[in-house]
Amino acid sequence: MSRAKGLEAPSWVARYLRAWFPEAVKTPNSLRGRDIENTPGIAFEVKTSPHWRHKAIDQAAGYADGRGELALVVYLPPGLGEAQVANALVVLPLWAVMPLAVAAGFAPEPRPRPVGDLSHGAGQSSPGHRQEE
Repeated sequence: MSRAKGLEAPSWVARYLRAWFPEAVKTPNSLRGRDIENTPGIAFEVKTSPHWRHKAIDQAAGYADGRGELALVVYLPPGLGEAQVANALVVLPLWAVMPLAVAAGFAPEPRPRPVGDLSHGAGQSSPGHRQEE
């Protein structure tokens, strides 16, 4: 995707998100920070590079850090443009995915764990906190 299209992609995503966040707008290119404004609770970072860069996750997490927000990376790989925004991929933490999968009926409820078993939280971060490797 060309640089010009990459700069416009956050506008496409913001327009799509207005069904949930009516005030969602693309952050002006001249300003640093999250790619989409007025989405309380979620820090969106939009990427269009033909090559996945894991640093996008750190970038999004940095915008959410300390605010208790969920950091999401919206990735439009080659072949996805303005007309296909609804098919963009979203990268989010596993702790956020599993409750969604259960609520949608794709996964069973989690089994209870023995009292004192902390294995389910090992390495897990809460919203707005980055886990160091």
